[in-house]
Amino acid sequence: MSTPTHHPDLHFGWFLPTNGDTTAFGDPDKSTAPSLELFERVAKAAEAAGFEYALVPVQTACYEAWISCAMVAARTERLTLLVAARPGVIAPTVTAKMISTFDQLSGGRVAINLIAGGSPTEMAGDGLFHDHDARYRLMDETVEIMKRVWTERSPVTHRGEHFTVEGAVVRPRPLQKPYPEFYLGGMSDAAVDVCAKHADVYLFWGDRPESIAQKIAEAKERAALYGREDQIRFGMRLQVIVRDTEAEAWNAAEALIANADKQNARTDDWTESKAQDRMQELVQAENYRLGDHLWSGITTVRPGAGVAVVGDPQQVADTLSKFVDVGCTSFCLSGYPHDEEATRFGRDVMPLMRQRASVVAAG
Repeated sequence: MSTPTHHPDLHFGWFLPTNGDTTAFGDPDKSTAPSLELFERVAKAAEAAGFEYALVPVQTACYEAWISCAMVAARTERLTLLVAARPGVIAPTVTAKMISTFDQLSGGRVAINLIAGGSPTEMAGDGLFHDHDARYRLMDETVEIMKRVWTERSPVTHRGEHFTVEGAVVRPRPLQKPYPEFYLGGMSDAAVDVCAKHADVYLFWGDRPESIAQKIAEAKERAALYGREDQIRFGMRLQVIVRDTEAEAWNAAEALIANADKQNARTDDWTESKAQDRMQELVQAENYRLGDHLWSGITTVRPGAGVAVVGDPQQVADTLSKFVDVGCTSFCLSGYPHDEEATRFGRDVMPLMRQRASVVAAG
């Protein structure tokens, strides 16, 4: 295990598979269709395992995120819903009212995952035709408006590149003060700038720890331009495959993609995503191995964050600790099937991570 450099306050999140679940991509007999029963089962497993929040995705194959979050929030007690919000789809003032209403009715159990866009085909289907950098300018403007209507005492008037708002008043105000946390990601210069300006948590897709260390240094430098170098935290969006032995873990990893058509990753259309470009670079590694326990195989069968940590509980904890040592304190994780993997991680890995943090804290 690498030598720890600081005491992290670690936070763990899980993922709600609102497009269904599986134990083997490409095998219908091992797949579970999306349903409220599935979402509730995964959410309750994550909550019982000690996860603090659950990421709810946005993609054509997924159930609508806000409705899914509302239904799940009503069926859980502590889990915060990290809901994916898409600037440009809904007006900023309406989005702000949705978030603050959710925040009040859930007892402060909402956080915001800002999404600049998906594939051009998906965005066109939703009537979004902004180019890459314009989407991030739209995001910046959206967040600025939301923050103003949540915090200013007088009605808000705004005239910008994308929105004109006259005398906006949003009630209720958020329960969390001054407002719920923002999670953002992305690798382009435009993405880094908006993250530096607005993110409470800058969430990276899986990569080698040394690459993440470089990205964190760049983000901190940019955040300093906005006086936020001490306000931004960093996290990892990773898959996990943890089993009692390393051999069992690698067998499970290989079985997950063995029956899948590798063309099902459907990444050809992600022409403007620097993060997806990086996933395609990482999948070129021999046997998809990025390190002793980092594996990019899932990237061959689905778009998005496809790097997994594979191993026995100690190996998974040690690998995650390498990300902690370069500055990550939040881990947004997922695994297949999602309820069982959440239970295993919470039982077998999370205590090791907590114990390590306690040892560091004790000096």
